[in-house]
Amino acid sequence: MSSSSSSSGRLLRVAFLVGIPIIGVSFVGVGAGTAAPAATTAPALAPPSPPPPPLTSLPATADRQLDALLARFSKAPGIRARFREEKHLAMLQAPLVNEGDIHYASPGKLARRTTRPLPSTILIEGGRLQFADADGRQTMDLGTNPVARLFVDSFMLLLAGDRVGLEKYFVLRFIPSAPAGSGIGGGGAAAGTKAKARPPSRASASRWELSLLPRVAPMNQVLKVILLRGVGLALDEMEVRETNGDWTRTVFSDVDVNHRYSPAEAAQVFRVPPR
Repeated sequence: MSSSSSSSGRLLRVAFLVGIPIIGVSFVGVGAGTAAPAATTAPALAPPSPPPPPLTSLPATADRQLDALLARFSKAPGIRARFREEKHLAMLQAPLVNEGDIHYASPGKLARRTTRPLPSTILIEGGRLQFADADGRQTMDLGTNPVARLFVDSFMLLLAGDRVGLEKYFVLRFIPSAPAGSGIGGGGAAAGTKAKARPPSRASASRWELSLLPRVAPMNQVLKVILLRGVGLALDEMEVRETNGDWTRTVFSDVDVNHRYSPAEAAQVFRVPPR
């Protein structure tokens, strides 16, 4: 295999790592050199929630509340959060674990910095995806790769609160005011565990769940459903279920949904480290 085709394939896996929206925060698939098996002593998560039934429309109340939530996303100047991602693969007994931070600045700048176990950086800006880790640095022009562009764009649409754009790619199912401890998709907390107490500042905020069911290829050939759960404007958890049975759960912490990046901070955050 030529070095150019090898680099292209690696960048495509990175694009799947960035995933769709979610956000993103998702993160579908595993980029080369970006994850390692977790120790067998890592705490087990509850099994993935069952996918919600597809809906062609939302109840009127939920529809208005979803519009309000996405409108608040669209007005956020920037987002900063820590993440812990566990990817469960059928071929492995222990999940793959990544930890790091995510930064988003409107319009259209996204940086994902993995700090553990292996440092790496993904930067999306101006129609380009850049990736760097210990093995090197690569750049992809998203305009020349419609598959990668589809996944990246859908993630950006969520962060930008663009419902019209999201509905081109997904069927949306929104559940407002989900009861405490219900878990993503109503699956509930793991047996024998207690739901974590919410900080007092979040106690009165509206809780919600949003399911995204892919409606276009090739996304619907890879993903079964993306489930998101949050409080107010903050995204707490994201669960991605793939059509092959693999699934990923990402937990977000220290979420700042009204972050304003100074020019100095933006220059530091939205960059790929030099070789």
